[in-house]
Amino acid sequence: MKAKIQLTNNVQNQEIARKIKQSNQGKNNLLDISFEKDLSKIFFEGEYIWIPDKSWFSNDMLIEGYAKEDDDGYEIRPKDKGKTINLHLDAELVAELNEIRNHVMSKTQHDIILDLFKKGLDQYNKENR
Repeated sequence: MKAKIQLTNNVQNQEIARKIKQSNQGKNNLLDISFEKDLSKIFFEGEYIWIPDKSWFSNDMLIEGYAKEDDDGYEIRPKDKGKTINLHLDAELVAELNEIRNHVMSKTQHDIILDLFKKGLDQYNKENR
């Protein structure tokens, strides 16, 4: 997954696009730049996109990913990029998670949701009697 930006192709945004391209080249960050067939839009795509001047970042800019604000500007990162974390779980919780996994492994998503819905209705009916 890559970070993406879309700008309307006008004189002001052409200048901003050139500056974004240059600043990313300065960081050795390669960007793919393309245009709508009718040349109405400018598209950027890359592992990340550096926007060095906060004033260039506007509501008119369409972003696919998330913007991380820095002192100098914004770094646009892909939305699918996650972080790996290590969790240390106690034995009871691990056993419970394994039991849940074994229970749902043989079922389809539809079956699981149907079971949850039925159990929720049963619980609701018990509480309202």
